Amino acid sequence: MAEEAASGTEEISRLLSERAAQLARRELDDDQATLLPHVAFQAAGQQFAVPLRYVVHASRLRHLTPIPGGPPYLLGICALAGHLVSVLDVAAFLDLRQRGLSDVACCLVVSLQGRELGLCAERLLGIEDIPAGQLAPWLSGSVMISHVATLPKLQLLILDLPQLLSDPRLTEEPS
Repeated sequence: MAEEAASGTEEISRLLSERAAQLARRELDDDQATLLPHVAFQAAGQQFAVPLRYVVHASRLRHLTPIPGGPPYLLGICALAGHLVSVLDVAAFLDLRQRGLSDVACCLVVSLQGRELGLCAERLLGIEDIPAGQLAPWLSGSVMISHVATLPKLQLLILDLPQLLSDPRLTEEPS
């Protein structure tokens, strides 16, 4: 009888260990399964992404009107989706530009709390579903980049749009 109790206890311990291992694996799988949709684009040779929830429009940039006396990171304004949008050179704004202005062909309009801004791009890369487990905190450089995502085919710098849109350089009035 004591032997049966001991073997029952061992069986229960084994089952509990197996169950704990299954739950641990499932938690890791769930982390990988949480996909965060982002719109990826390229600017100045860098690949950036913004959460899809902030994107209101993406299109080719057909007509850009420069702003006389404007800062170099503000390329101008354009009419997109029926209204005027300021267009920002993200790489220049973040001080990541390594060479002159590239061929700006696209604009990604983002919106947060009623504020809209166009982000210029050489090209739109598409929508990337980024597994939550592939996001790592961005520890160097600009605070406007919150994370870096390393995917099989590309590495994306994730823009922190609340931080970007609250930057005083984008809200100050020209003198």
